[in-house]
Amino acid sequence: MNTASISNEEQLRQQADEQLRFLADFIPQLVWFTDATGSHTYFNQRWTDFTGYTLADSVGPDMWNNLLHPDDRQRARDVWGHSLATGEFYEIEYRFKSKEGGYRWFLGQAQAQFDENGQIKQWYGTCTDIQEQKETEFALRHREQELERAYSDLEVKVTFRNLELEREVRELRQRLTQ
Repeated sequence: MNTASISNEEQLRQQADEQLRFLADFIPQLVWFTDATGSHTYFNQRWTDFTGYTLADSVGPDMWNNLLHPDDRQRARDVWGHSLATGEFYEIEYRFKSKEGGYRWFLGQAQAQFDENGQIKQWYGTCTDIQEQKETEFALRHREQELERAYSDLEVKVTFRNLELEREVRELRQRLTQ
């Protein structure tokens, strides 16, 4: 191979890397990559904008778990550990802490890339903000519970009214038979 073709190949590779990073920063998801062991090697700009963590602050095996809501941490470790061990598609809903201190719900998903021997090479993942969907889900669940309570109350009232009517009918029958 001559140096011109190597240089051209290197230019094409750099251009592809720039395009990938532009795309990763452009899409509305938090984008991340890990090595085969699950140690983070890349986060897009949206990650930095949301968490306030720089790439240097963010890389490593378990850093991201510190940004999760305490109630979601163990489940996230378990689900991620299962995917790392099996190579199965990763999917989970959890809450990440923003740089302002509040939590938002995200759908985390990742796919392993395998080498020619079937070994995991690395993981490519996204976190999609699903806060509005979760708020709608919680509101619907709350409304459903209210309706169930109202139905139960109505059922009790109908039962008592039926018993009362049955008593009145018995009294009327007794009067008529006298």
